[in-house]
Amino acid sequence: MKSLLRCKTLLIDLSLGALKRLPQFQTGSFNQAFGLIGWFAILGSGNLLAAVPAITSATTATGPIGVAFNYQIIANNAPTSFGATGLPTGLTVSPTTGLISGTPITAAANSVTLQASNASGTGTKILTLTVNPATPVISSANSASGQVGVAFSYQITANNTPTSYSATGLPAGLSVSATTGAISGKPTMAGPYSATINAKNAGGTGSATLSINVLPATPVIGSAATATGQIGVTFSYQIAAINLPTSFNATGLPSGLTVDTIAGLISGNPTIVGTSTVTLSATNAGGTGTKTLTITVNPA
Repeated sequence: MKSLLRCKTLLIDLSLGALKRLPQFQTGSFNQAFGLIGWFAILGSGNLLAAVPAITSATTATGPIGVAFNYQIIANNAPTSFGATGLPTGLTVSPTTGLISGTPITAAANSVTLQASNASGTGTKILTLTVNPATPVISSANSASGQVGVAFSYQITANNTPTSYSATGLPAGLSVSATTGAISGKPTMAGPYSATINAKNAGGTGSATLSINVLPATPVIGSAATATGQIGVTFSYQIAAINLPTSFNATGLPSGLTVDTIAGLISGNPTIVGTSTVTLSATNAGGTGTKTLTITVNPA
């Protein structure tokens, strides 16, 4: 007996393997398996079944550790159930909806086999699911001090295993190691600076503000190391120093002499003959520079 299926406008002759066009859909009988036609599998029993599901959702997905994750398995041909093997710890799949969800607890790249099934069979697909580590959180101090011309050192520290570091807004003369997070160098200009420091891994970049106060270099006194005066004659000596001192002092001055702590001028009328060893000082925010001055007071 010839086995025929009349479907839509085609007549399918199962015994001859021929296709014949008909003007409209008709029904017929058939009693042997034919294979797959379009969206339907024709079985010897005479039933029309949907084709095996084909998964069409993305082949890659990414999520951070400790954060809720969702991925929807999508497939054609009316799947009735879903599955997934090789999921990261913390994730599960709904067999009825195909939704993969949960909170991953381990950072790693995972190869997951997705499944979508119906009465005709199961379609599979590999999903590369990458769980990134948590974003680094910087824990090092938020302030640091340095001085012009003096070696500076600061270490960026952060949790969650950073793989690189960076910093912007650093004082001139300083730089950061991208691999170790060490900020080093010798600042060349005094002042307050606000730098942004960063620690990065596959999960993202953590940032913090670092306040760096660069002090000026300590004053260096350059005025003469000796001076001479005379009883009854006005004496004057100017303390001179570089690096912008903001105050001055002098200890061990001969009787009758004083120092202006703002201007650095030693003046007055010495009253006792002799030689005095005077300690000069010039101070700024970076420190105090000193020098010994020998003052000889001669008789009138």
